Amino acid sequence: MSLVGKNRAVFSYKNQKLLNRNFLYKDFEKTKSYRTNFSNSKFGSTSFRAAHFKYCSFLNCSFADCDFIGTNFRGSYFSTTTFENCIFSSVVFDQVKFKNTSFKNCYFFGSSAHIQALLSDMDGNTVLPAPPAQNTVSPALKEIIDSLRTNDIIRRSHTLHGKGESINTSTLLMLHSIYTDEQLITLLPLIHQFITTQFYTISYLKMLLKKAAAVL
Repeated sequence: MSLVGKNRAVFSYKNQKLLNRNFLYKDFEKTKSYRTNFSNSKFGSTSFRAAHFKYCSFLNCSFADCDFIGTNFRGSYFSTTTFENCIFSSVVFDQVKFKNTSFKNCYFFGSSAHIQALLSDMDGNTVLPAPPAQNTVSPALKEIIDSLRTNDIIRRSHTLHGKGESINTSTLLMLHSIYTDEQLITLLPLIHQFITTQFYTISYLKMLLKKAAAVL
């Protein structure tokens, strides 16, 4: 559910028990949750952009295809929890405790030493100090992505576009594990015809590209 034009306090939880929930396609952008128990819940294709989840509990939870961009998990607790195909960029893990938590095919940008140590014995994750530089984007691909700024839904998703005139290179790094530059140049101009709602996650963008590839 999109939070555009809505009161984000409605989607913020304080001192609650939200057990056995399915938070699929949820948009937690800029919400603020505090001391809430989310145990036995599933999060899928969920956006946590600039969200605060302080001193919350996540026991027996699963996170798949979720975007954690500027998320604050200060003081939270994760136990017997899995993360798969997720992206973590500038995430605050201060005083966070992990127990029996696994990460698979996840991307981490600017992660703390604490997280890097946790990932040291886990394969299949990408850990970088920062997203790739802007000059790593080919001129031809940059031109295509810049042209998509005219589409309000794509631009507001922040999946391809950063602040100012910048490109979201962390998204491109993930997409390049599936598509070549040439394929993205062909497919990206087609995705607008498959958009049915405002979106905020890279997983939705991947779905659009898959549909565009199917019609070629």
